[in-house]
Amino acid sequence: MKRKRRKLAAIICAFTLALSSAVPVSACTPPLKPPSVKIPDINFEPDGALEDAINNAVKNWLEKCVLATPVVKYASYYKSASRYFHYSHVAVKWSEVENATSYKVRITKADKTWKEYDTTYTAFYSTNYTDDFIADGMDGATVEVRAYGDNDTFGWWSDAAAITRFGY
Repeated sequence: MKRKRRKLAAIICAFTLALSSAVPVSACTPPLKPPSVKIPDINFEPDGALEDAINNAVKNWLEKCVLATPVVKYASYYKSASRYFHYSHVAVKWSEVENATSYKVRITKADKTWKEYDTTYTAFYSTNYTDDFIADGMDGATVEVRAYGDNDTFGWWSDAAAITRFGY
């Protein structure tokens, strides 16, 4: 019987302590009322000169983007490291585009860093001896190619193709 009374007294004390410590905390904390900001609708109406400039820019872009899109046929890399010798290279081949005079190759690594290379061929090859960008390998990298022609004409970027590791 004595034990039950002690347990009951301990439970009542704990309950009273819990209620008494919770009430002052909620009594001292002001209610959070974040400010509400009403964002107005914005209707942009360019004036005549700006509208003409935008239309001319779009028209010029459409007139210049007339070349076909190249298709990447092959993209691979090789990386070798030994005690005294480190070597890596990347090789990309794509379809030829009619009336193209040059190509731009964009390699994007897995960490989203990228570098562009210019070439007049339908293939690209680079080693770590000529470019530090590929020295760490190309795991998870992709490549895109774009054709350029005379009079500033160009085509769309090709679809991103994964650069696969070459194995013997």
